Amino acid sequence: MTDLSSVTRGLALCCASRFADIAAASSFWSAQKVFFRVGPLMPSDLFTSPSLREAVSYVTIAPLSGGYEGLSTPLGQEWVETLRIPPVLSVETRGGTAQFRLTSRRAAPGIIALIWTPPGGEPRVARHVADAQETEAQMAQNLASQFEGAVADEDRLSVSAGSLKAVTGGYGRSSCLIRRQSQIFRLSLWTSACEMRPALGDLLVSRLLPQDWLALTDGRQAQIFFEGEDDQDAMQTQSLFRRDVRVRVIFDRYDSVWSPQMVAGGGWFHANGLPFSFDTAPDQLRAEIPEEALDALAAAQEMPAAYRNWDTDCDGTVRPMP
Repeated sequence: MTDLSSVTRGLALCCASRFADIAAASSFWSAQKVFFRVGPLMPSDLFTSPSLREAVSYVTIAPLSGGYEGLSTPLGQEWVETLRIPPVLSVETRGGTAQFRLTSRRAAPGIIALIWTPPGGEPRVARHVADAQETEAQMAQNLASQFEGAVADEDRLSVSAGSLKAVTGGYGRSSCLIRRQSQIFRLSLWTSACEMRPALGDLLVSRLLPQDWLALTDGRQAQIFFEGEDDQDAMQTQSLFRRDVRVRVIFDRYDSVWSPQMVAGGGWFHANGLPFSFDTAPDQLRAEIPEEALDALAAAQEMPAAYRNWDTDCDGTVRPMP
């Protein structure tokens, strides 16, 4: 979900990645040590290496207190499918035998449903939610345990008579707009070299910050407006020079829900006060959805390409990924 922290991190990653591109083509900027920080300047930045006393500059980014404004949202918000995670497993069936295959190793591999139609009998359904540590043989054993008389042999499952049909499914994410808001962020430039303040300040405003749209870490876009800049001279007696740049960012907040792909149909009906199931009775499959793994897959897939070589450490400082 897009929130203040993801917008702040998006600003830091955007500035850092753009600065790296500029430094790669400029001998002047490649010689400068500039750190981008999500959050405030810390005492260690003044006294612990690398510090401002060692010709290092910092750009800190944080939301400005009192800078929030709620905005109206479009009428009739709807749940919309925003992402699909396909399965990375397959099942090949021949008569009464099913063979399982993993096409790649990944978290949340998918869901398997086997439909067994015995001679002259009603179809029976077994289903299994695979996890990242499972092998094909374990999948076969799990599904075989749900069919009476079924036998698992390594990555194969066999039934004594009748035919098997397999369905595999992945997951889908649905999202709904719940809030639109405007927030002012302050980017503070800190340096111990007086000549760096105007140079880096101009670079920050003209080239590091986007002019209209900011790419966020969840793949969404936020609208950005320049709100002004000013120099803060209270620490010049300590040879510290600061410039504040203010931007207003308008972004949307969404609620999201993961759902499994439908692999079998069925339901319940009531007659004379008693419930009866038809086809495959609904169960608690939602409780087995690996939401954390799916969120991680979505984050890796939706991260803008310009940000993928960067991350923030525990202090909020942007670092290149190893």
